[in-house]
Amino acid sequence: MTDDLGLPGRRELPPEVLDNLRMTLREGMGKPARRRWPIVAAAAAVVLVLAGALVATVVIRDPDGQGPVVANPDFSLDWPKAVTAMDRCWAAIEKRGKAASFPARDEWVPQFTTAPAWTSITVVAVRAGDKVFFCETTAITVTVSDPDASPSYSAGTKAAALLMTRAGTVAGVADPGWDKMELFGRTADTTGSTEVRVFRPGNLFVEISQSKPSSTTYSVGPYTGDSNDAVTDAPHVLLPAPEPVVTDIDRIPPVVPIRDTPAGEFFKTCIAGASEPLPDEDVYEIGTLLEGDGVKVVTARLGDRVVVCQGGLGYRDGTSEYYRVFADLAAERPPVRKLSTETLGAAEQGGSGTAQTPFIGAVPRAATTVKLDFGAGKKVDAPVSEGTFAVWRPELPGAMDPTAQVRVVVLDGEGKSLHEGSLPLY
Repeated sequence: MTDDLGLPGRRELPPEVLDNLRMTLREGMGKPARRRWPIVAAAAAVVLVLAGALVATVVIRDPDGQGPVVANPDFSLDWPKAVTAMDRCWAAIEKRGKAASFPARDEWVPQFTTAPAWTSITVVAVRAGDKVFFCETTAITVTVSDPDASPSYSAGTKAAALLMTRAGTVAGVADPGWDKMELFGRTADTTGSTEVRVFRPGNLFVEISQSKPSSTTYSVGPYTGDSNDAVTDAPHVLLPAPEPVVTDIDRIPPVVPIRDTPAGEFFKTCIAGASEPLPDEDVYEIGTLLEGDGVKVVTARLGDRVVVCQGGLGYRDGTSEYYRVFADLAAERPPVRKLSTETLGAAEQGGSGTAQTPFIGAVPRAATTVKLDFGAGKKVDAPVSEGTFAVWRPELPGAMDPTAQVRVVVLDGEGKSLHEGSLPLY
């Protein structure tokens, strides 16, 4: 429910806004573009690894079964999440008038769930008789793969994608001869790979990628455990998945976040230009905007999830704009915490050498003032918006101390202290 997100009270959305949300959601999902992963210079030492490896114990039970049965130790089944997701997917199928040609809801048997704590995505692998499909939900969307579509197998294999979504889900079947699969992804300037476990029976896999399907080329191969530093493509290109049976907004947001401010406009530009996906981007509330020399940084919030999007002409070499999204990957999200980001314009990242490093954090929504003490006389009052703050980190004398801390005092509008403590400088 949207109440769980901590958003304001419900109000009706204009029809044109709903149409825009639905059009935005569907963009690029019918025929996912071939994917690419950035090729980062060795000096940057940054290799994006597709997130979401599945761990734990799979639990499977028939719809009318009395209890779980342990099946595959490399997977897990969160029964309550599976039921909630499947109910939402079925409701969307019914709403679209496709229930008559789809396996009946009481035939659905969840095989495993994938629901990383760092994202709002839940994916359920479902079997109904001899058919297999995937049900993906986010805070406001549902997407269901087509169990009757013919898989497009990678050349020379029996591996195929059955679902690729705007949120970053890549799901399908692995070649039955592979004990484990390796999934490679390449965008315009980054490449990465990850070990992907294969669910038996059925040879199923699910990966929650940190790269948009529309900007990534995937390839697959058997996982060999080779730890070579050089990342190369697997020999088999993963072809685009068939068009989903349903991809829709099933939970209308109670409000339309403001986007016609400088911070909101930059958020739209940044999210569109970044290769990383952001599920439910349309309902994030815009936070603090930070402007620098040819670059900008903005925060946005959805419930307790906070993201940072940054970029501009000064991010890299000054010849083209570059954008990145940094998700809030922490499994635990205390009210006051530092958020992940990176230096913009650093020479080792191909920049001009005019390095600018944001210092960004989350605070309670009641906060109006954040006082930061970086030491060496560097004290700053940080601007605060929607429970976030952002400043440029000042230059400090001496060598970098990885244990250095920043003293933090958080005040509300009446000057009452909400928090006093410290956050890591680096």
